[in-house]
Amino acid sequence: MSTSAHVGASVISASEASPDPRRTGSRRVAVIGGGISGLAAAKYLIAAGADVTVFDADARLGGQLHAVEVAGHQVDVGAESMFTAAPGPLALVDELGLGDRLVAANAGTTWIWGDRGLRRLPQGFTPAGPTRLWPMLSARVLSLRGMIRAAGEALVPTTDTTQDVAVGDYLERRFGREVVDGLVDPLLGGLHAGDVRRLSLRSATPQLAALTSQHRSLLLRRRPRPGAGPAFVTLTGGMHTLVARLAERLRQDGVDLQVGTAIERLERDGRRTRLHTDAGPAGSFDAVVLAVPAAVAARLTGTASPAAAEVLRQLRTASVAVAALAYPRSAAATSTLATGTGLLVPSHRGRLLKAATHLSTKWPHHADGDHVYVRASAGRVDDTRAWELDDATLADRLHADLAAATGLDVEPAAARVRRWAATMPQLEVGHADRLAAVERALAQDLPDVALAGAPYHGPGIAACLRSAATAASDLVTATQER
Repeated sequence: MSTSAHVGASVISASEASPDPRRTGSRRVAVIGGGISGLAAAKYLIAAGADVTVFDADARLGGQLHAVEVAGHQVDVGAESMFTAAPGPLALVDELGLGDRLVAANAGTTWIWGDRGLRRLPQGFTPAGPTRLWPMLSARVLSLRGMIRAAGEALVPTTDTTQDVAVGDYLERRFGREVVDGLVDPLLGGLHAGDVRRLSLRSATPQLAALTSQHRSLLLRRRPRPGAGPAFVTLTGGMHTLVARLAERLRQDGVDLQVGTAIERLERDGRRTRLHTDAGPAGSFDAVVLAVPAAVAARLTGTASPAAAEVLRQLRTASVAVAALAYPRSAAATSTLATGTGLLVPSHRGRLLKAATHLSTKWPHHADGDHVYVRASAGRVDDTRAWELDDATLADRLHADLAAATGLDVEPAAARVRRWAATMPQLEVGHADRLAAVERALAQDLPDVALAGAPYHGPGIAACLRSAATAASDLVTATQER
């Protein structure tokens, strides 16, 4: 089995063009971070007439929208899909002329590899818990005692959520420990690479938080009819094509895209903010968007706003690793791969494998060719085992767990590993208060600096786009009022 950790995506070079002459004299805004949040912020700012420069320390743009090539095939190793119920991502796809590349996920089973073996994820079970009782009871994920406890949710008195609580603790009070450990943990905990008994109900599951204030029982509430059409879609060329096309559009609009440029600190310069690299000043700007991880934001603001930096350092993250595995075509005969689109593993099982996506079953464009493709991931908050293994050993260990769960009896023909160090934000209890404290400190010390992205407002492309739009709007308003 061949293994490589090299990232094989196209590099988007810095723009050689001078700023658009139409914007001479307009407000200068720097965006630090060239992932989807930073690029979206640049898009909104340029539409408002700003002169925008994007800085990214990496040699490419896109952040966690990224693909690698395995066995001659492109596989996403960051964000894999978009949720169609959130209109922002699909609107951006249409605006960039990528609508003809959208493909819907196939219907299929999501498997839970729990204490009772492989079981199907109950229909209607979401990262925020169950929406229907009978599928959860009939899925045989729970013991008889666990089923009786879950069925009694309608009898549980209203749970007070006026103060922020952990989503796992809230759902355990409503449905019992087995539902949380066996279903919520692998689904929501896996999505965040976090501990559901620390993740904030208010910040990590805002839709569930809203329901708790409107309904006494989650199971007895009136539920909207499911929408028509697929729930998840992706782009046939890989999700990274979204940022590649967006960067191309920004360059055409006069945005200066500076890759391989690491900003080290910010300082207040009169009524402007000056950026510094290791080599010296990188310019003075009317406003700055920080679309970077919290630890990076803490370093950048540490001199100019020690109070903001102190709180930013309290925002925890998890490190994750993704292995793109290519199996011989015979692997398609494995029944759990052929009928299932993915696999989730509860954290208490102690397995290195956190989750797997059966790409060739889930997505039509991964189903052709001589190989079957699987994407396997490892890494949770406070779990560093994946980082103690080299790439070849990590891929072998993930394959071994996958084989133990599914009965897969062939070795991978090729594998590629991508590591994401300290990139998964942990929106833990009190996150909203910590974020508010950061924003108050910035308003005092760096009034024209705004935060955008998943570390502050949650993961997912839709959340990143909303965060970018808010940051851009706030900065435009602030600079106009000066």
